[in-house]
Amino acid sequence: MKLPEAAQTLCQQWQLGDLTIVAQALQALTALSKGEGQLLLWSDSAFVTLLAAKDGEWEERFIGRLIEPSDEPFAFKAWKRQGLVFAPKGLLRGSEPIAHCAAFLPSSKLVLTLDAPLTETVNLSPWQFFRFPHRLVSQISLTLWRDEVPSKLLPWSLCGQADVFVWDGSGRLRWGFGKPPEIGDFPLGLTVVSGIVVLRTAIGTIARRRETPMNLLQGYSLLRSEVHHRVKNDLQSIIGWLRLQARNAPIEARTVLLDAAERIRAFATVHDLLARSRGDTVNLCELAQKLAHWATERAKIEGKDVRYAVIGPDISLAPKQASTLAAVLHELLWNACKHGFKVGDSGTITVRAKQEGAELVLEVLDDGAGFNLEKIDGSTLGLTIVRNLVEQDLGGKLEILSSVGQGTTVRLRIPIQSMS
Repeated sequence: MKLPEAAQTLCQQWQLGDLTIVAQALQALTALSKGEGQLLLWSDSAFVTLLAAKDGEWEERFIGRLIEPSDEPFAFKAWKRQGLVFAPKGLLRGSEPIAHCAAFLPSSKLVLTLDAPLTETVNLSPWQFFRFPHRLVSQISLTLWRDEVPSKLLPWSLCGQADVFVWDGSGRLRWGFGKPPEIGDFPLGLTVVSGIVVLRTAIGTIARRRETPMNLLQGYSLLRSEVHHRVKNDLQSIIGWLRLQARNAPIEARTVLLDAAERIRAFATVHDLLARSRGDTVNLCELAQKLAHWATERAKIEGKDVRYAVIGPDISLAPKQASTLAAVLHELLWNACKHGFKVGDSGTITVRAKQEGAELVLEVLDDGAGFNLEKIDGSTLGLTIVRNLVEQDLGGKLEILSSVGQGTTVRLRIPIQSMS
């Protein structure tokens, strides 16, 4: 199983080992419980999200998110105690009741959190609770994930959940109500398909029916989402037209047209996120992840092995500010890929966001070639665009730190009030 690239980069930066088994467990636990989970790293005074999953699918937009201990108190307790912590009476996520637990993973020094919706549970009598094959399910966990993930997590996430069926190694049904699903053709390991989740091992099999939720949007929310979707499509059409024009243009004009297409794509990204979020704001880290992914993919086409990581708390931007920062980030990320690395080079670009007093501090760092600041004349189009947007549109300050062979850091300081 391949981890998302942003997660791989974070693991590389913190020199973490192979997290494949832990990632498999996170994916299986969220799929079987129809819940959500995270893999958290403690760094300085906050958690960093290395991986996030929902209902068995990766939530890449949360990778790199900074979380204060007060926002994840049970994860903090698990990290301090180096053990398991369960919310005694459940929690509320919005208006939805959930069961919550956090587990310290000794082998990796990470914390795994899991939220299981209580709306999917059934009331079990004491006899039914003890009849649940806790030992068999724990053995299945140990077979798959050894001692890298506490064996208590799997039975905890399943006991009392509706539509769960458990078979032992001989094929005898040990748990389940109603007609069990057909599982004869499923391979060993985890399978997540439209109507069912199956976790199969030599000593036992667990399956759970799943339904594709109907997403009902009405009135203004639907209209607003559709408008942003149409704007994004129109911008994509313009991008396509510019690329078509570039095919038959002279080399100098071709470069200008393709660069213009990439700049427009930064604005299209904002409308795409607004359409999918169905809200009035854009998440800064999610926006940065999209732009960093495209910049590094373009660099790889040119023969540069450049990775990216985005680290920061949840910061919501109004559409106008999001569009401005999208243009700024596009220029900074592409400049880092273009000038920081040569063909055949490998390296990492990191986008880091944080709040210092009344300012939002946004940094774009690379470990590339760097340059002599005294030789920069400030007349390049990309730098001119960035400086004008930061200073005039956002009322902020731009700072560039670099030296030959030591990489480059571009730091933006933007007043918090201008981001509201």
